[in-house]
Amino acid sequence: MTESKPVTFDVKSEIEKVKQFARTWNQLYAAEKFEAMKELATEDVGIANAPESTSGTGLIYGRQAYYDGIVGAYRGSSSKEKNLLVMQYEGWEYLPMPDGLHFYTIGTYTLQPSTVGVNCWLLRRDSPAAPWRVFRVINN
Repeated sequence: MTESKPVTFDVKSEIEKVKQFARTWNQLYAAEKFEAMKELATEDVGIANAPESTSGTGLIYGRQAYYDGIVGAYRGSSSKEKNLLVMQYEGWEYLPMPDGLHFYTIGTYTLQPSTVGVNCWLLRRDSPAAPWRVFRVINN
């Protein structure tokens, strides 16, 4: 097994890119552009804590599942609500991985009308020049 070597990159610059990613996520959600939000996730995105999971990992996979979760949060239990979900990214912890291709975030989100929770994204990109995408998401 070969050992991967750490990639050098400017952490502050990458944190700003991740914050911009979260800002875009918030803007698309507020504008109800849920189809566009699917593109912010990898094809094999995994969502944790999903009762629908049949996998031993407890994850459900895929952009459609990601889309369904976002739309479900927006529409709420009545399917007629318009709950605004906002990632509070300015107060998040940002943890770059040494390979330069993965980035963890953890912090709070709000979901109207009165929910505050914790969100964790594992972001992935295909190369240092590629955009960040949600690869795994855990929230409560």
